[in-house]
Amino acid sequence: MTAQYLLPVATYPHSSSGLIISNALAFAEHCGASLHVCAISVEIPHIPGAWSSFLLDTSEMIENAEALSRDRAATLIAAATNLGANAKIQVFTREVKVALPRLHDTASAEARFFDLAVLERIADVPDTRFIAEAVIFGSGRPAVILPSKTFAGSIEHVVIAWDGSRAAARAVGDAGPLIRKARRVSVLSLIGEKPLSEASGTRLAEVLVSSGVDAHATVSRFTSSSIGESIQHEALEQNADMLVMGGFGHSRLRDFVLGGATEAVLDKPLLPVLISH
Repeated sequence: MTAQYLLPVATYPHSSSGLIISNALAFAEHCGASLHVCAISVEIPHIPGAWSSFLLDTSEMIENAEALSRDRAATLIAAATNLGANAKIQVFTREVKVALPRLHDTASAEARFFDLAVLERIADVPDTRFIAEAVIFGSGRPAVILPSKTFAGSIEHVVIAWDGSRAAARAVGDAGPLIRKARRVSVLSLIGEKPLSEASGTRLAEVLVSSGVDAHATVSRFTSSSIGESIQHEALEQNADMLVMGGFGHSRLRDFVLGGATEAVLDKPLLPVLISH
C-alpha cells in the first residue's frame, strides 16, 4: 500500500513558491509516497450593485484578481507536472476553485483524504500560516511543515519532542513510518518549563528500541524565552533532519490560542517539523 501525501498550494492573495513543490517531491520520494498537488484558485464574491457604485472599477478589480489566481494555479501545476515527469514516485495534480472566504477550510477538507499534508511556511507571508493552522487543527491528519529553504529529502535522524502528553503520543504514532526509516531517533525531553518526568522519555526510547529502532533518550534544560525555540535549537544542535512534535491549541472565546511550542513552529520553523494534533 502506497502512502498518499497532499501538497495544497495557494494562489491568492499570495502564491505558494515553486520551492515547496520540489521540497515536497523530495520528501515524498524519501518516504516512497505518492504526491498530490492541489492548486487552490479563488472566486471572489462580487459586491452588490448598490454598494459597488461607490467604488472604482470593482468588477474589473475582481476579474483581474481571479485571473491572477488562475494563472498562478496553472503555473504551479505546470511546475509540479514537469518535476513529476522525472520523479521516482507518482505525482498527481488538480485545481480546486473556491470562494475566497473558504480558502483555508478547503485546504483542511482536502487534507482529510490523505495520509499526510505537506505545508509551506514563509515567515513574511501570513497566508502560509493560516493554511497551516487550518490543516493541522481541522483535518485530523498529521502535517509536515517545511521551512522556505531547500530540503535535500534525506531524513536520517529524527528528534521526538516528548512530554508524555496525548498530542505527543499521537505525533509519534503518525510519524511511525519516518521513525522506522530513520537511522537513529532521539527522544528529547525539555525540563524546567513544566513538570516533566525524565523517565517518561527513557521509557519511550526503550519501547522504540524493542521494535527495532535505534533510539535513545536525551534531556535538556529549558533556557530560552520560548519553549518552541528551545526545542528547535536543541534539535538542530543534535543535527536532526526532522522534528516530531504534538500540536497544542484550543478555542478561547473567539480566538484560537496555541501552545508555546506550536506557536513558535508555526511562526518560524527552523527545520522540517512533523506536527500532529
